[in-house]
Amino acid sequence: MFGSFFSNISSGWKKNCAVATFFPTIGKVICAPMLWVPMVGILLFTGCGKAGSSGFDGAKAFAETEALVAIRPRDSGTGGARRAAVHLEGKLKALDYKTTVDTFSEETPSGKLFFNNVLGRLPGKTKRLIVIGSHFDTKAGISPDFQGANDSGSSSGVLLELARVLSEKAPLETEFLIAFFDGEECLAEYGPTDGLHGSRRLARQILEGGGAEHVEAVIILDMIGDKDLNVTVPRNSSQELVKELFFAAHQQGARPTFSLGKGSVLDDHVPFMLAGMPAIDVIDFDFGSEPGLNDYWHTEEDSLDKLSVESLQTIGDTVLQMVENLQ
Repeated sequence: MFGSFFSNISSGWKKNCAVATFFPTIGKVICAPMLWVPMVGILLFTGCGKAGSSGFDGAKAFAETEALVAIRPRDSGTGGARRAAVHLEGKLKALDYKTTVDTFSEETPSGKLFFNNVLGRLPGKTKRLIVIGSHFDTKAGISPDFQGANDSGSSSGVLLELARVLSEKAPLETEFLIAFFDGEECLAEYGPTDGLHGSRRLARQILEGGGAEHVEAVIILDMIGDKDLNVTVPRNSSQELVKELFFAAHQQGARPTFSLGKGSVLDDHVPFMLAGMPAIDVIDFDFGSEPGLNDYWHTEEDSLDKLSVESLQTIGDTVLQMVENLQ
């Protein structure tokens, strides 16, 4: 199933914008909770503390983040974005993933732009599929030297390190699709032709290729490197995956770092959920000079010195525990 699906791809198959017209939002947060059933008494766990080593190395994830951030800016449609895509594909190829750079064009408020999704396939023992994704583009118009270290560097660095660990553990029961999305950032206002370009395309490809029924989980990582890590999972994530994430965090001794957000978020998980696939957004949307603030986001303050190896380690260990539990 997914061998032919991936061949079809190979042959061609947030923020900080004005309020989108198709979701009631304030900035990036959608105020009206969506696709959520309240959970009462099901996220309380007792028992053992931190599990054994996952094999994930936060220092390696930080080094991968640094290497990607050195390619800047990574605004969609620019040479920097294309160089970043080539860099990411090379990293996956070195890990023996079957890779492709899916280049496509779409209309945007600035006219037609070219985007590059970077995809890596790791076969499993069954047709069941887990997609783990991160966007790698940066917000346009910040500065010529804008790092985008947390948004999108940190999640992409973690995803590369996750890809390394998974390749060493392969084959697992589930197949994995590692997806680096281009075009997550909007130029003016989130809508059908602005923002979420890469995730919309991959969700459509999976759906039209007949693969949606085999998708066990779509796990999106975004803004997860903050030294003061506080993951607030948006309410428009799949309930079962939220439970899985929180239990995995408990197993890793990191449960206090993860909580349920007050509202919903428009991010790369949404196209998959709209296509009927279970998806979750692992995001820390408090990225600022004080707890509760987000004043570093989409500014030149989004730099490597704001990140920590420990935060990347926490995310990597928890996500690996989660996918192990899903086997």
